[in-house]
Amino acid sequence: MSAGAREDDSMRAAGPDAAGAIPAGAVCFLPRPAGPGYRRIAEVPVGLGPEGAVVDGKRRRAYVTSSRSHELTVLDLERLAPVGRVPVGREPTDVELDAARQRLFVCDLRSSTVSVVDLARERPERSVTVPGYPSSLSLDLERGLVYCGCAAGAAVAIIDADELRVLATVPAELGAGGIAVDTRRQRAYCANFLTESVTVIDCEAREPIARLKVGRAPCAVIINPASDSAYVANSSSESVMRIDLERVEVAAEIPVGRGPVGINTHPHGDRIYVGNRAEGTVSVIGAHDDLEWGRIPVGEAPAGLAVDPISGYLLVSNAGAATVSVVEDRLNGPLEAALRGEPHPLVGSPLPNFELVDLRTGRLRRSLEWSERKYILNFFASW
Repeated sequence: MSAGAREDDSMRAAGPDAAGAIPAGAVCFLPRPAGPGYRRIAEVPVGLGPEGAVVDGKRRRAYVTSSRSHELTVLDLERLAPVGRVPVGREPTDVELDAARQRLFVCDLRSSTVSVVDLARERPERSVTVPGYPSSLSLDLERGLVYCGCAAGAAVAIIDADELRVLATVPAELGAGGIAVDTRRQRAYCANFLTESVTVIDCEAREPIARLKVGRAPCAVIINPASDSAYVANSSSESVMRIDLERVEVAAEIPVGRGPVGINTHPHGDRIYVGNRAEGTVSVIGAHDDLEWGRIPVGEAPAGLAVDPISGYLLVSNAGAATVSVVEDRLNGPLEAALRGEPHPLVGSPLPNFELVDLRTGRLRRSLEWSERKYILNFFASW
């Protein structure tokens, strides 16, 4: 689809066939019923390997890190089209907007720097050197601090947003990456990809105070003040863990799609968005019920997510497609069947007659041969 092209659609559950049909060769597939869960607005081309995304609602701009093009792509939110490119360091991943200081902060994975971009001119201003492989950023706007998770450095760098220098480096663990700050309690949560843990940091003392065990390969963290929780995307566990910020403990684990790597909150705080990289979908999680409300099909290998506060549109950067999907989320709660755990109509009914080929003899066998007998059905996946 060309930039700015628009189309309507309705929510379809992720599965073997996006339309809910039984694919060829399938023995049994029970799709969720369709519902008015989303509307596709546009598919916008950006640079290669888009990862992070952030929205400046006031300027009507979105900024997307293009990791393989080593630049930011600038999108016009009214036209839903690319309007500029800003060169940054090598392999930029995450991006944070500092509206008060009119700056963007971009972590450059392979340059081991954080690029600082002047918003007014949309040009690079300078860069700040940090420990190896910086992959995620979080901003404490009130205190003027930028937190950067550095994977190879197994640390979190704290940057002064005014002076543009590193104030402290706090130890975490190997694979330190996803980072989020609980500004109310002055604690930072850093996901350690290689050690299946989250390091909790006292921001005032600038030292680690706790270690939480989470799922496999945690790679992204977000704070949602509305539910007073942090959410951790576990990319190899296909789940999101919710951390109670008051108790500093894991409170729930929520199943999502395959390969969750990106996570963000809706501005209203009532839902969490999770980009399922291996599935090409975005899971929508209720912030107050810990339920997956539904999944929105997007582009290939979704990563960063951002919400335009003016239009309410969700922007999803698709690393495998070099595009940004723009969709309208229409979910008001869990899909009805998912909430009720609705059984298939045949559950509780007599077994219907069927016939299958005997793999040993090649003879056709009918279910009536075992009528009134006890037997076991072994459903085997050939892959």
